Amino acid sequence: MGIDMPRSPAVHRGARILDAISSGVATTPAALSGTLGMPKSSIADLLGALEDVGFVARGGDGSLHTGPRWSELSDPHALAHRIFRACAAPDLDGHTISLVQLFGNQVIFVDVRPGRHPLPLTPRPGQRSPAASCAGAAAILSSMPVADAADSVRAAAAHLGLSGEEVHGTLALRHPRPRRVYESHSARLGRQLAWPVSGTRFALVLHVPDRWPEPMTRKAARALNAAAADY
Repeated sequence: MGIDMPRSPAVHRGARILDAISSGVATTPAALSGTLGMPKSSIADLLGALEDVGFVARGGDGSLHTGPRWSELSDPHALAHRIFRACAAPDLDGHTISLVQLFGNQVIFVDVRPGRHPLPLTPRPGQRSPAASCAGAAAILSSMPVADAADSVRAAAAHLGLSGEEVHGTLALRHPRPRRVYESHSARLGRQLAWPVSGTRFALVLHVPDRWPEPMTRKAARALNAAAADY
């Protein structure tokens, strides 16, 4: 999972569990036990501790996801709160919006404002996805000079165990010239439109429902573009 063996086994096992849950590799205790090769009793004990401190939470269907404490630690200056406050526009009502940052060849959903419209997948705070599957990665990389973008990806390469090819593939998502909007479509996350957040290394992502009317999508896109620039 990209984490070396530590001196503190319990902390290491907890980190492996968080890594599996946030990346979507395993979202049930049984899946965690099978994926990580840990006894179910150990999984239950560690999950209980992680839930107690707010690092892990359970959905209505019992599935595991990262908890509210995760967002507090990843956004100590309440940047997400200010950005989402700027997203309070009528044309964005009902839409799912996420704030993402890049970590190596992955994007991390720092925070998510869930909407009412159905999506292939509604991301959760702390969840990870491959950079190539999220429009936010291209938006972030394209907002930085070439050298800064390369440094940003390579800074996490050793931790994640990335090969040179994987680093190069991630950097290939960067567009030589900034765009008005960055768009992608993946089976995992569906259609997304993204913009870099001015003055940060974050991106706002609009998650577009399937078969959504294009005029309504354009209105929402303009509203989110304004929020990314003026928060």
